[in-house]
Amino acid sequence: MMTGTITDDQARALAHLVAALRPGWDVAGIRSALSSARHRAPAHELAIAAIRCTQGDARTPAVIAMDGPHWHTPGASTTTAPSRTEKCPEVGHGSFLAWNCGACRAEDLAADDAQPTPTTTPDPERAAIAARGAQQVRQALATARQETTS
Repeated sequence: MMTGTITDDQARALAHLVAALRPGWDVAGIRSALSSARHRAPAHELAIAAIRCTQGDARTPAVIAMDGPHWHTPGASTTTAPSRTEKCPEVGHGSFLAWNCGACRAEDLAADDAQPTPTTTPDPERAAIAARGAQQVRQALATARQETTS
């Protein structure tokens, strides 16, 4: 199975989207075409190809699985995107996937921890207001305790 192959849930959602874009095509036929084409490309490329088919004059969704211009992005380069199995290029990180390198993440977290925590000086006026409020709460609690014990 190719990494990134479309899942059943993704195919179902994509089939409904394609049917909404091309009302003459039924969802079952679209799902069948997506199933036939699922090994041609990763899920995102299959989705793009299927959506491109809605713009043409094809009578059935079967064209999604066939060769044609809908599989090629006009003006796109011929270089391929990095594979999801590509390893991290950092020295010593070769056992981690490039898109999810635990060592890079750990280094980022360590760098965050090394940063000094900014200290803020409280505003004296606000501190005085808070202190008065706290004192009023203490007095109200003390009064409530005296009333319940009496």
